[in-house]
Amino acid sequence: MERPIRLRRSVLSVPANRGKMVRKAFSLPADYIMLDLEDSVPPGEKEEARHSVVSALREGDWRGKVRACRINGMDTPFAYRDIIDVVEAAGDRLDVIVVPKVNDAAEIKAIDYLLTQIEMRMEFKNPIGLEASIETAPGMLRAGEIAFSSSRLEALVFGVADYGASLSMKTKGISGHGDREDFYPGHRWHFPLSRMAMAARAAGLMAIDAPYGDYKNPEGLRQSCMLSAALGYDGKWVIHPDQLAVVNEMFTPSEEDVLRSRRILDAYAEAQAQGCGSLAIDGKMIDAASIRLARVVNAQWEAISMGKGV
Repeated sequence: MERPIRLRRSVLSVPANRGKMVRKAFSLPADYIMLDLEDSVPPGEKEEARHSVVSALREGDWRGKVRACRINGMDTPFAYRDIIDVVEAAGDRLDVIVVPKVNDAAEIKAIDYLLTQIEMRMEFKNPIGLEASIETAPGMLRAGEIAFSSSRLEALVFGVADYGASLSMKTKGISGHGDREDFYPGHRWHFPLSRMAMAARAAGLMAIDAPYGDYKNPEGLRQSCMLSAALGYDGKWVIHPDQLAVVNEMFTPSEEDVLRSRRILDAYAEAQAQGCGSLAIDGKMIDAASIRLARVVNAQWEAISMGKGV
């Protein structure tokens, strides 16, 4: 299965049971809208929230945005119904399912098998993608195994709040989402961010950073984006509309990156046409990983230019 390249600079999380917020999300400049069935929906409202997801997928004006839904964790009594009820009713309108708190590759494999059966029965033409959210110590320990668990996987997502809680890390932030970290002498999320990005890139996946909790601090958000982008991240979750402009700006490829990517792809196409087995630009060898990255950057830029996802 060839993985599609989707624009994921800004991933806006919206509670599926909040109809007004869902409707507003369609008009916002988010690349990707994630209808949430997990933490933001109380247990007693899960079933009704599933119906809301189906309605939003079928009736919402998505305008080319990535259409996603976050299910409940695989260790809950809700996940299987999230998948069956939403996918059978609107799977032909769903791009990606986000799986929270993934601790083991077996969780992704189980969902893959279930989706395959539903897609065959419903005769869907396009397979639904998956994203695995790494939010715990066991999940981070097995990030590499998780990254290679399914051809449906498109991205790994870092869940900073639950990851910190999993390690009993103290926080002084407003929400636990990585804000107000000045009490620690350094960047204490550097290791998990780097480890997860490495696992994602090794498997050819995108890497998405956690949200920044203090939505009233745009400079703090900008710094958080800069750090994760420097580690190879493609985008960031957003919990407030006011954060979208900064996140989109910080994760938009630079003109220099775009031009270099096009040079690599043009040179690669020429080398292929001539039957050359090696490729060099400016005296530097270009490997397969560089070519894959160039394709991603070029596809992202084209999607940004068109004002919609890929």
